[in-house]
Amino acid sequence: MTKRTILKTLTTLLTLLFTGALSAQTYTVFIHGKSGSNHNGVGTTDVNNYWGSNPNTVSGAKIFIGYDGTTDPRTYGSSRAQTNITTGLTNYCKNGKSCKIVCHSAGCYAIEFWLSNLGGTASSRGFSITKVTALAAASGGSELASALNGITFGFGGNAMDKALIVGTARGAFNHNNTASVSIFHVPGYKGMFGASAILPGEDDYAVAYHSSCGYNRTGGLNKCQSPLTQYEGIWPFGGNQTYSQYSGHFRAPSVGSSGLYENHSELTNDGWR
Repeated sequence: MTKRTILKTLTTLLTLLFTGALSAQTYTVFIHGKSGSNHNGVGTTDVNNYWGSNPNTVSGAKIFIGYDGTTDPRTYGSSRAQTNITTGLTNYCKNGKSCKIVCHSAGCYAIEFWLSNLGGTASSRGFSITKVTALAAASGGSELASALNGITFGFGGNAMDKALIVGTARGAFNHNNTASVSIFHVPGYKGMFGASAILPGEDDYAVAYHSSCGYNRTGGLNKCQSPLTQYEGIWPFGGNQTYSQYSGHFRAPSVGSSGLYENHSELTNDGWR
């Protein structure tokens, strides 16, 4: 074998190895929640800075999926969550590339809706999604949105607010269908006077534990674990009630059953979990 042939062979091998390394890229994909701004875009830029410096707690390559934060997270179209999720995950979670998804608040509503309507498991549809880290998930809705809708007789709030009405969010899709992707919840219990009087159980001033822990029904819950049995009602007329998380939903392993003493905004710093 001549020197030229040897060099050509080495060059070919190095090219193949380099190409393989690129194709095996792993990304952390961030999906934001409710906002008064339009964060429309899919790529390495956090449009209009929803996340701030918090993604710096996560190592490796990062992708941001943004949309108009006032719109219904279940909808498709220009600057809409479902369209941009489809684009982003198709570009960065297929063909040898894999993703971990970090969602916050209504962003979790958006990705859970997308997964439930995928039409099969994520892997069978060609996606490599290792897990979802759900920060303060609003997939089960918020009593604050329900209260706003009630006191304004349905006239108050934008499309996002209406989507977050508890009954609407819980009836919007099959929460047990996660396309075989595990969703790990990170709840917070640093509430706020006023909001916490409306939200049942522990809350982060925007969503209560029944939503941020992925429970399959509402209730005034102060722990994030499954199953959870607690006494409810006035003794001796009350009784034990048992709550469970939706199938495929779990508390993040690095979080205790009490949750984190963080509020809704501070939880955006926990994408590393």
